[in-house]
Amino acid sequence: MTFGRNVQVEQVVQFSPMPSASSVAPEPVGFVLLPAVLSLVRQMRETGIPVSTSELIDAQHALQKVDLLDRSQVRTALAATLVKRTDDLAAFNLLFDIHLRLRQRATREGATDGGRPGSTRTEIRTSLDRTRAGDGDESGATALFEMIMEAIRRGDPDALRTLAKMAVARFGGLDSQPGASERYFMYRILRALDLSRLMTEMLAAARDDAGKDGADERRLRGELAERIEAFKKLLAGQVRDQLTDSRGADEAGQPLELLETDEVDFLGASPRQLAAMRELIRPLARTLATKMARRRHRRTGGRLDIRRTVRRSLSSGGVLLDPAFRRPKVSRPDLFLLCDISGSVAEFASFTLTLLQAIHAEFSRMRSFAFIDGIDEVSDHIRDVDSFLEVRHVLYRADVVRDDGHSDYGAVLERFWERYGVDVDSRSTIIITGDGRANHRKARVDMLHAMHARARRVYLLNPEPEADWNTTDSIVDTYAPALDGVFQVRNLRQLGEAVFRIT
Repeated sequence: MTFGRNVQVEQVVQFSPMPSASSVAPEPVGFVLLPAVLSLVRQMRETGIPVSTSELIDAQHALQKVDLLDRSQVRTALAATLVKRTDDLAAFNLLFDIHLRLRQRATREGATDGGRPGSTRTEIRTSLDRTRAGDGDESGATALFEMIMEAIRRGDPDALRTLAKMAVARFGGLDSQPGASERYFMYRILRALDLSRLMTEMLAAARDDAGKDGADERRLRGELAERIEAFKKLLAGQVRDQLTDSRGADEAGQPLELLETDEVDFLGASPRQLAAMRELIRPLARTLATKMARRRHRRTGGRLDIRRTVRRSLSSGGVLLDPAFRRPKVSRPDLFLLCDISGSVAEFASFTLTLLQAIHAEFSRMRSFAFIDGIDEVSDHIRDVDSFLEVRHVLYRADVVRDDGHSDYGAVLERFWERYGVDVDSRSTIIITGDGRANHRKARVDMLHAMHARARRVYLLNPEPEADWNTTDSIVDTYAPALDGVFQVRNLRQLGEAVFRIT
């Protein structure tokens, strides 16, 4: 079988495992067609990234001009020939890592991930022998956190690679959720490690080391941010590799469609599932608005007005064909929506904002706010949005980062009450969306009690599984006494049900 000119399917170079330089024979003149590249292109097309046949041929030309043993050159060649839009680069990089990955095998003699002899891995493993792998207890997380902080401070790539593998094995729980996505497992690992504290604690340590001379915090913050982000990429790579090992490349590249779209968790959805869910948000809003209008109409039935009913019956010979009712005046509630747009819950905030904005006619007034550790009103920004609302557009325009960019529910509640509390009255319903994780900062329950005392209702919509509430830095139970209800909202169906119930 041939493809194009001088293309033999049998002429392949396997990327897993990687051959040594001495074992690779010179390639014949012409194209080299890799089965892995065909698999990559097939799945790119399934994901929605357009790749034409001519572009595939161009990719084979490009591969002939680069060193196939240099992974970065192969990635660049394929990206330049197969990807036309910058929006598709993230999906391409993920699929590239799955289909053309290098398996690095460690020897039993204590070699590191790169195959070089060393003692780093052995030291790290033995220092946590007291904690069983996968138990995820607090002491194990604390010990691992301290080792990660020290390795980031030193800039030790081998130690960080090994620690990333340990973190995935200990806290990932890949076997417990066979159908979940890489994004879901990353959320679990980052939450267990509590990496949000890394920057704060490392900066504090740097200040102590600098003493009176002082530390260049701006430069140091930038360097630490780059190293922390690099470690998160190592974590994502380890999760991706383990998913590929257990599921195979095709299944790891596309999520299992075991659930209906409206049953897919916000926090565990893949890019493809999120896209499908976004298509459903407007039809869901129309259905929800119809239900709410019918319920409001039933509520306005009122009590039977005997006098008017008898008068109406005179036109039909005394037969009561047209009963009259004393209809009470029903006012639509004012809605204040406070959305946490930090980290993994940002996607959930997008769905909530889009859904409620689409049914804004069911409220006499709707005001939307976004927050991280600062809060800003975004009502004007989203009022004219016809399609799905992207949180990044809100971030561009809103002032939601006040201090270090990590969630601070207590400070946000205080600032909201100081700036906007005067507008809250007995007709107001306040909905807070987020995971209730305050990064070990003051909860300021008193502010929530003040809102509850003045408003009609106050609710919290939480996208996390209920089993994860009140773990590590979650303060759901702390806020619960000051709320009229806390709803687990993990998917579109639960979101629609919660909004219908509380409005």
